[in-house]
Amino acid sequence: MKRILSLLVGLCLLPLSVPSCGYHLGSVVSPKMDGVKSIAIEMFDNTTEYPIAGALVTTSVGNAIQTDGAFKLLSPTTADATITGSVSHVNISRSMVDWRDSNLSREFRVTVNVTYCVTRTSDGTVLAKGVASGSGTYYNSGGNTLAGREAALSYGTRLAADAIVEALTRS
Repeated sequence: MKRILSLLVGLCLLPLSVPSCGYHLGSVVSPKMDGVKSIAIEMFDNTTEYPIAGALVTTSVGNAIQTDGAFKLLSPTTADATITGSVSHVNISRSMVDWRDSNLSREFRVTVNVTYCVTRTSDGTVLAKGVASGSGTYYNSGGNTLAGREAALSYGTRLAADAIVEALTRS
């Protein structure tokens, strides 16, 4: 009986002795963001011909910050830092053509470029700035290509937002 009990205790303690695999549960931030516990997001400007791009990036950055868990989202008056930025470029290019007709595009790639700047709310110090991009694809299948383009744009903005948050939380 004593042997079974010690084996059971040993099996319960085994997971505690296994080293971590690099996962984190929030609160891991880049040294440049030291002291920042909360972030506010201002609406991203949009200098492209796609009117929804700025709103998509703003929403995607908020979602990425919440998913990561390293920072709290607060209003600009109470947050430690504020993210501002601009959707600087949206490029749509052909990525696959029909094998029978080189003028007939079958697949398109939408690439979104975003510039961002993170400033400390208390003194206006720039903590981080950079450019992030993301791409999505859609197909010309004879259906609603506009809906496909918007979905690809949304996916590209999500990838760009993930890149921004990764730059803020990884060293």
